[in-house]
Amino acid sequence: MQLDQAWQELLQAQERPVGGLVCSDVPEVPGVYLWRHDGALSYVGTASNLRGRVWSTHLGGGTSLAGSSLRRNVGELLFEIPPSRTAKPNRQLVTAAQAAEIREWLWEGTVAWVERRTRHQAGAYEAELRRSHLPPLNRV
Repeated sequence: MQLDQAWQELLQAQERPVGGLVCSDVPEVPGVYLWRHDGALSYVGTASNLRGRVWSTHLGGGTSLAGSSLRRNVGELLFEIPPSRTAKPNRQLVTAAQAAEIREWLWEGTVAWVERRTRHQAGAYEAELRRSHLPPLNRV
């Protein structure tokens, strides 16, 4: 797959195995992050605080998926649960076993990120990326 110039910075960012991350590895700054699973681009997202989004929101183990579109979309991939059922306002909970499988799937991947000075710059960069290629776990 040939991706345009906008993707090059993110694709060249250091990939980190999620299973080897510790909280302090992820900076508390705005940025854009890329999740890969089995080497394939899976999800791109933006954050006003990378640590909060990547570590706390996506890698959380709770049974509510409402705060993380990545976790909701992995739930759909693994269990065929439509994200609309686990998002706000419905907030259908998954079982503890399902939440553990979603977390395990995420921990098997890698994550890379690029920092931006402001959340607005991060949002603009993510929008540019999504215009040229939308990874499978992202929604339009």
